[in-house]
Amino acid sequence: MVFRGDERGQSVVIGSLLVFTILVLSFSGYQAFVVPEQNAEIEADHHRTVQDQFAELRTNVVNAVESDATRSTAIDLGATYPSRAVALNPPPAAGRLDTEEVGPVDVTEGGAPKDVCSDGGTPSTRSLVYTSNYNEYRPPQSIGYENRVVSRDYRAGTLFDQRLVDSGTISLYLLTGEVNANGVDTYSLELNASREYTTTLVDPNVRVPSRFDSDTWNEEILGEESNVTATPSGDRVRLNFTGGEYEVSCAVIGLNGEPAYTPPPDDGAAGDAAYEVRWRDPSGENGTTAPCSDTECTLDGNVSETLDLTVETIPTAEDATVRFAVSDSTVGTVTPATNETDSAGQTATTLHPEANGSVKIYAASGGSGDVIDITVENFVPLGIRAVFTDSNEKVTTAEQATGTTTLAADAQVLGPLVADIDGDSSDDIPYVNQTSGKVHIVDPDGSDETKLSSNNSHSPSLLGVGRWDGAKTSVYFAGGGQSKIYRTNPSEGDVEVVNPNGVDAVAGPANIDSDDANELVYVGSSQKLRYFEQGAEPEGNEGTIIYDQLGSSNSLGRPADFDGDGTARIPMVDGSGRLLLVDSNGDETELDSSVTNSPVAAVDWDTDGELEIMYLKDGSLKYIDDITGSQTVEDTGITEPRQTTGVT
Repeated sequence: MVFRGDERGQSVVIGSLLVFTILVLSFSGYQAFVVPEQNAEIEADHHRTVQDQFAELRTNVVNAVESDATRSTAIDLGATYPSRAVALNPPPAAGRLDTEEVGPVDVTEGGAPKDVCSDGGTPSTRSLVYTSNYNEYRPPQSIGYENRVVSRDYRAGTLFDQRLVDSGTISLYLLTGEVNANGVDTYSLELNASREYTTTLVDPNVRVPSRFDSDTWNEEILGEESNVTATPSGDRVRLNFTGGEYEVSCAVIGLNGEPAYTPPPDDGAAGDAAYEVRWRDPSGENGTTAPCSDTECTLDGNVSETLDLTVETIPTAEDATVRFAVSDSTVGTVTPATNETDSAGQTATTLHPEANGSVKIYAASGGSGDVIDITVENFVPLGIRAVFTDSNEKVTTAEQATGTTTLAADAQVLGPLVADIDGDSSDDIPYVNQTSGKVHIVDPDGSDETKLSSNNSHSPSLLGVGRWDGAKTSVYFAGGGQSKIYRTNPSEGDVEVVNPNGVDAVAGPANIDSDDANELVYVGSSQKLRYFEQGAEPEGNEGTIIYDQLGSSNSLGRPADFDGDGTARIPMVDGSGRLLLVDSNGDETELDSSVTNSPVAAVDWDTDGELEIMYLKDGSLKYIDDITGSQTVEDTGITEPRQTTGVT
């Protein structure tokens, strides 16, 4: 038998080599692109966590002073990556937490030194700085705390949030002690506060060590504080106040130990008499629900985005300065941080929720203090992620810090990523499945995909999210017959809400007319923008018209409060291609022109704490920054979104 020239095995070998080559290329692509993208998102989440922890650090500094008790703050030093079956991870991204060099602090009035921060001797303070060492997420450089200023350094610049100066109040909280930590573990930082000294000074000068120069203080840190200017003073910054009388307070915080020195005993120079500070019962304020008393209360964040809180002094103390603070700034913040009592001995602050949860609100003055526990429920956060579908109709999220993430879900209609609809502690993306036409939700990472509706949704359209007329948080959609509005959620399924005999899209519930209750905003027949009040007649009722002609049946976005006045406006594109903000009366603010007729979004794209409007124009995803000011048009550089689904 002769085997010469037998080639029967060659096809098998070649096929095996091709399969092996494909596997190698697939693995290489996964390792080169997918793993770094996933790790960048993990690092970005870690960076946001550290930002929140530094905000909590500043709050706990205040709480330690006000409560005369030790507080602690946890700082997650580094980011770790999940184990992978086949792909490889880089080493964990270790971070550093360090105190920087000590510098002296002095306060003068008319050129004469004032012992505000030390009962003899020269007071000093230092900065606390976190530095990251991420493998993929490159924008952040460091996060710092000094002189009640939280800074976030980026390659493009630095963002500041200062509480040192607030109108007629100067609060010096100085840091002593040393921190030098490195790694990926959680570091527990203990805060031990001295007593606080308060006095009244006329046009004082304050010199403090700082990581930032005087130009940065003037142009970026001090912001709207017009009666103070910063000038260089050696390796320090000198703050020159010209607003007349200031209440100057000072306390010293020891990091992981006792304070290095103590301010003088408080001599009452600020004029406070002997009195008690007590919270008043906030029952009756917009959005409050039971239980509610002078010690605890619940705020429904879907009804009101703020809560006004009032304190009283007993006996009545007029013109007394009351300081306010919170236990957890990730749940809420208060403004103003200080306020003066009126002739009735009362003053107020406002809670601004940041997330659902519980937070303690402190009030202190004249050696007395009080606390009230506030629970925030059903709060809809600003949201920093936009949602769109790409050219393959795949649901895609976009975030300025991490770029785009494409999910497996395909969609013909979208809604905003603003609420936890299924109660799993993760906000959900609502969408209409491309194949079934039913409403689904999915987590931003692509997991936990759930079908909600049994009715088909109209397309093209828009989904609304929120609570209206006493219902649970739901997705609101236009039925396939374009006559009825439905809502749906995991526990109740589809519920018919109203039958206006003509509905193209639902923008969602929001308080658009300042009546302390949400309205339901939708697009009716002939592309007219309308809304329903709570308790609306369910049959044959078209509601109240807002605007006569949209550019298309779904060229609008979710209503949102863009200026902090508690009343939402609706972003939309009209028949002339103008990007507008309209209120419940149809009064408009034009933001841009020649805009694509497609859904638009209200998101905090640049994470500055204010909403931007995102929209399609000239094939690119753009946004309006500083809506209440310069109204600048910026380009995201993202060109994938489909016009039909726009951006939400």
